[in-house]
Amino acid sequence: MDDVVGVEVRLADGESRYFLTRGRIQHRVDPRPLSDLVLRMSRSCSLGGSPVSARLCSSLREAAQSPDAPYFFECYVDFCHKPIPRGDGYVAWRAAMDNAMRTGKEIAYRGRPTRPGQ
Repeated sequence: MDDVVGVEVRLADGESRYFLTRGRIQHRVDPRPLSDLVLRMSRSCSLGGSPVSARLCSSLREAAQSPDAPYFFECYVDFCHKPIPRGDGYVAWRAAMDNAMRTGKEIAYRGRPTRPGQ
């Protein structure tokens, strides 16, 4: 269930932005390495504010139902089309995925919400 995960990035003004990415790549249990990675990467996105913290969402539903993630489903469908190898190919895939994530790939920003009057 943790193949694709949501990460909430909190902004200094209290608003949230959401990202989708692969789960359990940097560490099998501890979510902090992934949260820290997404927080660092988020600084290069047009968030509309300054990112101050990141946390792994308890489920994808949290991001999907948030008005702060307008492009959630478009990204989710894209992730679903990229199979994860099982067995012998998994270790090499995980290492390649970790490298891609550290260079800003395989971490998808779910968009900046449009507020009335903007």
